[in-house]
Amino acid sequence: MAAEAHSTATLRLTVGDLRIAHPITVPSGRVPATEVVPALQGLVNAVVAAAEAASVRDGGAISCRKGCGACCRQLVPVSRTEGERLLALVKTLPGERRERLRERFAAAETIIADAGLADRAGRSDRELSQAYFALAIPCPFLEDESCSIHPDRPLVCREYLVTSPAELCAGPAQEGVTPVPVPKVSMAARHVQGDDEDWFPLAGLMAWAAARSRKSERRTGPEWVQRFLKGIGRK
Repeated sequence: MAAEAHSTATLRLTVGDLRIAHPITVPSGRVPATEVVPALQGLVNAVVAAAEAASVRDGGAISCRKGCGACCRQLVPVSRTEGERLLALVKTLPGERRERLRERFAAAETIIADAGLADRAGRSDRELSQAYFALAIPCPFLEDESCSIHPDRPLVCREYLVTSPAELCAGPAQEGVTPVPVPKVSMAARHVQGDDEDWFPLAGLMAWAAARSRKSERRTGPEWVQRFLKGIGRK
């Protein structure tokens, strides 16, 4: 069988005060949007690295470390494209680990529902995030206070870094926490498969999977990337 053809290009972006030049490789043929997620992860990593370097030049020092999982109790917005990619990842895990994950997801969903946060109507993103963080729900992928899927973690997780003392991140009001000013490029993923695409909290992945539409669109890799780029800066 012939190897799948790929297209490579160097993206040059100006995002906020940052200028990014990053090579990106995607399938040339028509594929589901999930097939370009690794390329988007690399692009977000490049933006984060540039923001981190700028912060260090200004005298900041990143305090995030493995084993510090306070941020893994925040609301993590995930797009349909990333959700489908995560579901595929879960299917590759050993049966026992999959079952433990499903139990954690079920527990998180129960807490969210009991707190009345399953319905986001009428709530601002900030209000919802604060109410969610107050519940202290650990991400189902969190193990020993570290991300068990770190290489495949959602785009928004990659964008959260702080220079303040790590222990402050667990405070209910996040007082004194100083995030690195990283442009939220991850939000563009919400529009990859359509302008009206919604997001859901990562902890609700399994509930979303049960109710989601199974419709799968195919486009070339470069077309998916162009749709992502058009979404940068949108809300």
